[in-house]
Amino acid sequence: MHPFTRALNERKKQKGYLFIPYIAYGDPDAKITAEIITKMIEGGAATVEIGLPFTDPVADGPALERAFKRSLKNEFRVADVLAMLQKLHKKFPGFPFTIMSYANIFYQAGFKNLLEKLYECNVQGIIIPDIPHDEKKYIIEREGLGDILTRIAWIDFVTPTTPAKKIQEIARDAQGFIYLVSYKGVTGQKNFTLKPLKPVIKAIRRATRVPLVVGFGIKDKVHASEAARLTDGFIMGTVFHEMIEHNIERAPAIPHEIGWALPGMLP
Repeated sequence: MHPFTRALNERKKQKGYLFIPYIAYGDPDAKITAEIITKMIEGGAATVEIGLPFTDPVADGPALERAFKRSLKNEFRVADVLAMLQKLHKKFPGFPFTIMSYANIFYQAGFKNLLEKLYECNVQGIIIPDIPHDEKKYIIEREGLGDILTRIAWIDFVTPTTPAKKIQEIARDAQGFIYLVSYKGVTGQKNFTLKPLKPVIKAIRRATRVPLVVGFGIKDKVHASEAARLTDGFIMGTVFHEMIEHNIERAPAIPHEIGWALPGMLP
């Protein structure tokens, strides 16, 4: 069993579900990002998914696009993310982090080089939305990533339109957790429901025991409770950046506001 899968399974036994908050690095600045992540860990996160800002985020909705723009104004650098992660790792030893990044950042830094640096900060999962499963297998072979991926899990997506045969293939290769996208489209849409996805959830459950986590559109306790009932956990992201945006004029208070709101957002 992959170490990240083991850690998530243990966390689910303790809490009953996996809460995975998402935060884009640098929104509104690096210092506040670190403070928000601290509140999320203290608020019960199983892992925190940290998004690396990108100019053309194909899977992210308007709120996250605006978050990336705010971050990029601060001259985002991967080295700054690594420095933040090192400090957080010292503060919360053993806590596993997850990085979400588009492919270009990995290509520029070098896949193996960046993965090794991330592992030193206890990053145990990576999500790369613009690399499909078939291309991922090719990159792993070409870049010689077999060894490092025994320590960092490369997370796969399943969407409402993923064919049954591909679900079986993804489930067979899955490490860490499977990211179930709740609907067609980008993050942050309304009218969240998992009812249409019950056949997909059953298919994944039959194929693997790797945790199944749902994301896209989860903004409140009702959404989170439905996700926790039908899957192993949920990812929340847009709602936090909406809170950042609404409180941008009093940015130092944002971490406290998020920490205060968390208990009322969880099952």
